[in-house]
Amino acid sequence: MVLLHVGKLFGSKARYISTSFYDGVIVGGGMVGNAMACSLGAAKPLVKSPLFSNRTSAVTPASIKFFKMEEKFCDAITKPFNLEIGVWEKFLDYRAKRVDRYEVIDSSSHSTLNFSYPDAVKEVSYIIENNVIVSHLLTHVMEKCRNVTVKTNANVVQCKSVDTNCFVIIPDSLLEDVLLVMDDGTEIETSLVIGADGGNSVVRKAFSPSYTSWKYNQKGVVAVVELDCDGPNNVAWQRFSRHGPIALLPLSSRHSNLIWTTSDSHAKELLSSTPNEFVDLLNHALHTEEYQDATTNKTLELMDRALNVMFNIENTRIPSPPQIVRIQPDSRAAFPLVFGHSHTYVSARAALIGDAAHRIHPLGGLGANLGWSDVRKLTASMEKCVMDGGDLGATTYLSQYDTDSQRHNVPQQIACDWINRLYRTNNPAAIFFRSIGLSSTNHMQCIKVTYSPIPSASPPCTCHFFRTP
Repeated sequence: MVLLHVGKLFGSKARYISTSFYDGVIVGGGMVGNAMACSLGAAKPLVKSPLFSNRTSAVTPASIKFFKMEEKFCDAITKPFNLEIGVWEKFLDYRAKRVDRYEVIDSSSHSTLNFSYPDAVKEVSYIIENNVIVSHLLTHVMEKCRNVTVKTNANVVQCKSVDTNCFVIIPDSLLEDVLLVMDDGTEIETSLVIGADGGNSVVRKAFSPSYTSWKYNQKGVVAVVELDCDGPNNVAWQRFSRHGPIALLPLSSRHSNLIWTTSDSHAKELLSSTPNEFVDLLNHALHTEEYQDATTNKTLELMDRALNVMFNIENTRIPSPPQIVRIQPDSRAAFPLVFGHSHTYVSARAALIGDAAHRIHPLGGLGANLGWSDVRKLTASMEKCVMDGGDLGATTYLSQYDTDSQRHNVPQQIACDWINRLYRTNNPAAIFFRSIGLSSTNHMQCIKVTYSPIPSASPPCTCHFFRTP
């Protein structure tokens, strides 16, 4: 839990307050909650380990820019100032692997999609271990953000209305503040509580928005694998197998993070297999041709020939992922996959960001990036509120964040859900049309530029508090 003194950041005027009052509370200390604290505030350093974590994120260029946080805000007299998180170089100094190309392939046909920038002038993404992101964000909050107080290993057990002291989860109006009751008995008053506390968010349950969710009856099996790779290992791979997509995300020149989406029963089988059996099963799933559809492949071949004759487009090469040599000891794990969508991200005195607001299938690698997008949008709304002299908990400003984030997030959630459903079926007609669609997209650069198919594999609660001095 982190407490921030907003006035020091945005220049609002001082007022008398009790020592337990904070302008806002960020409940949750993961990659999104700590990013929110850094953005508004704008632990010991992580010791570099020879072993890799099996939980990673594909950090997109938009998120990279956010972590660099170039000059973009203005104060009340329109003088530019920097709101810098300034942690990107720390990520690079510790360990981050640049990805220059995606390769997406289908086990049921020779359809393929590859994406890269011309002449590798720009990275497609960086793969960074989640613990690296969390550690450096938290260290930055504690060292650089003077308007922040951090409470670790803290859990919110109740949210009450301050004035009535009855169990009113989140007040229905701005006439009351929120009272957070911690598990150690500490009570914190706040004008705005920001829920960054994950899929089982206490804050979301507190103001009870309509929430749509379902289980995919799939698990993401993660591991760190060593590759038989002669090159720089700067390609991220994804193969849609009969059980689900298999992704290899580069971690070093010889190591990659595996995210294998599969059925619950198959995940159990994978986790119970010996390391050698696991490697054999993985290599088979990555390279087998036994499920190829001959009719679809013949159509793809004819399509390639026609494009070559009409537009001089080179025939599509059929890429092949590297062989897996071994897995890092004790790196296998699995997590359930769930869809979640809060119909509103805000109410009076409350806002949701990250997994507390939305959960998405990992095949697109968008989960953490959507959360960081939430942070950027909520920060902008809060900055405007304080510059106008408004109440941080007012839906007048929070609703703009809600609108902007939902317009950005919901289409991507739906797209990933549909793609997962499309590739979970082994119906010949579905295989045919999805293969034609994927190969057609591969020939259309304007579409490829907007599509980024990188998956991502994603603590006691940490809370962030902020206060006007």
